Amino acid sequence: MTSTATNRTPAGRRPNEAIQHRQDKSAECEQRVRKALTKLARTNAPFTIEDVCTVAGVGRTFIYDKRRPELTKAVLTARDQSQAAQRSRSEQALDGEALSWRDRALNAEALAKTLRATVKQRDVQIADLTGQLYDPDGNYLAEQNAELRQLALTLNRNLSRIEAENARLRRSLEAARANIKRERERNVTLITSS
Repeated sequence: MTSTATNRTPAGRRPNEAIQHRQDKSAECEQRVRKALTKLARTNAPFTIEDVCTVAGVGRTFIYDKRRPELTKAVLTARDQSQAAQRSRSEQALDGEALSWRDRALNAEALAKTLRATVKQRDVQIADLTGQLYDPDGNYLAEQNAELRQLALTLNRNLSRIEAENARLRRSLEAARANIKRERERNVTLITSS
């Protein structure tokens, strides 16, 4: 009996040590899962259960284990929140695009309306100017306008030529005055020296 009792005592301790080792290992894995959840939540990117398992280095069965319902609930809640946040951001982006398209469409319609009004105003001006091409008797004045334009061009050319000639004559006059002044100074010096 003593040999059987001595055999049971060490064997009885071993299962307790193994249970304690498994509990310590389980607590360590749970800590890694919680740290993985924190890390993934900080990225603001949607994640799945597989992502949590990969980052924590545990299997799916550990997360879904019935002995840890609070861990399972925490992981599922965090996953759902990350995916809901992504959906919310996507919906806001779509709403923003739709709003910008609506704004662009409204702006384009306003611009088109303004351009139509400008075209109508120009048409009225063209009609008014076309009406001015006729004299009160109904005669078409386009030929007379062309003659007047040609006459104005000729007069402008003549004016430019005359201004150039006038500038040349002024330079000549200034040169002649300078010569006269120099001649007087020379004459004055000759008179005073004799």
